[in-house]
Amino acid sequence: MKNLKMEINMKTKNVNSAVITGFIAVLLLAAPVQVNAAKGHIEIRNEVRKVETFLNKKGVKQQREVEATKVTPGDELLYTIYFKNTSKDATSNIVINNPVPKNMVYKNGSAFGSGTDITFSVDGGKKFAKSGKLKVKSKGGKVRSATASDYTDIRWVFKPKLNPGDQGTVQFRAILK
Repeated sequence: MKNLKMEINMKTKNVNSAVITGFIAVLLLAAPVQVNAAKGHIEIRNEVRKVETFLNKKGVKQQREVEATKVTPGDELLYTIYFKNTSKDATSNIVINNPVPKNMVYKNGSAFGSGTDITFSVDGGKKFAKSGKLKVKSKGGKVRSATASDYTDIRWVFKPKLNPGDQGTVQFRAILK
């Protein structure tokens, strides 16, 4: 197994021979994708779905995912990043960075990715830590524990071996301001 460190950075726009880029767009919510790895090693596909709450036939609230063709303030969106190893070698420790889109607030506890370590940033992706370890300064200059609404970026480190042709997903939810 060749242990390649791959980093998928969802906010970098530069393109060169070692970068694969793509875009997701839902209205004005776009997230550029960059893979910092040898060209062609990881294929990325993104999806944004709207989460609707409805009453079923028994009058019980349920949720379903629908196409996000129109979103309004207060709507919840589910962001899914699909990644696939398209190389001839297995890889592990894939790092995926995704900013919380502008005009969105991360939904606390919604980041998910099987086999991943998940950390957050409150400074635009400069430093990452587990959610309970982050601090921010209030407007008055006092330091306080960060809340989900302070998160600017999410990082997943996919630890397991990803064999050629295998794929994985990571997700998070956010609310439109």
